[in-house]
Amino acid sequence: MQYPLFETIAIEQGKIQNIQLHQMRYEHSLSLYYANRAYRIFDLEKILQKSTALLALQSQHNLIRCRINYNYDSYQIQCFPYMRKHYHHFQPIISDNIDYQLKYTDRHIFDNLLKQKNNCDEIIIIKNGCVTDCSIGNLIFKKDEQWFTPDTPLLIGTQRTKLLSEKKIKERRIRLEDIGDFEEIRIINAMNPL
Repeated sequence: MQYPLFETIAIEQGKIQNIQLHQMRYEHSLSLYYANRAYRIFDLEKILQKSTALLALQSQHNLIRCRINYNYDSYQIQCFPYMRKHYHHFQPIISDNIDYQLKYTDRHIFDNLLKQKNNCDEIIIIKNGCVTDCSIGNLIFKKDEQWFTPDTPLLIGTQRTKLLSEKKIKERRIRLEDIGDFEEIRIINAMNPL
């Protein structure tokens, strides 16, 4: 069975994080990817609540990464204990033709870009002169106690959407030459909040 799309969902101290935003993105992705074919919509929260793999992990780990791979009428779930990582060194990589509007399970495009990161922890993808994302999430940049996220993301992440709605971050155009103006860079994604 092939699953071209996926969602990554965090379970922290037994609580599913941002499930409504994941459900919205999942349904939107289905409607775009399978625009010319019938598809079935699952309730992601119910999928997680009945997962025996998740139930077994919850008693032993505070943070769990759940990956739901899916297609038009079925899904596959995988759950793993997760440990947050710290990223200190970023390598800007230019990729003007990159397109990643949906969370595709085929991530060869990122694998190829990561080969260029040298000794850095992660990459900053530059498209048409503008900062977009890194290989595993959206980016935020700190300047004068305010966090900013590029207004040119490759993928609209659930954590990014949440932080924007809570006014904890602001959108702005960030060009390659602006990166040095910021005091700090962080990665945000389902597993890594602000």
